[in-house]
Amino acid sequence: MSNKQRPSGKKPRVSLAVIPEPEPDTRSVLVYTGEGTVVMRGDGNLTIECGNCKAPLVVGLNTSQLQNLVLKCPQCGEFNETLD
Repeated sequence: MSNKQRPSGKKPRVSLAVIPEPEPDTRSVLVYTGEGTVVMRGDGNLTIECGNCKAPLVVGLNTSQLQNLVLKCPQCGEFNETLD
């Protein structure tokens, strides 16, 4: 089996785009105030991370499940835009 065919053991990661803070009432902004940095969890293996500090924000959901949201990173405070 070649190296390309072997599972690497690494989970796929996607970095979100950092944007300026949206104007009030223009976007849905999710601000998580719990412990840690993970705002949402699912059963998949994709990790979606802050585009600035690389903190994991969403674990186990696909980017298609997060549309037109802005996630404020609990670690660095930057606003991250999910893909449409």
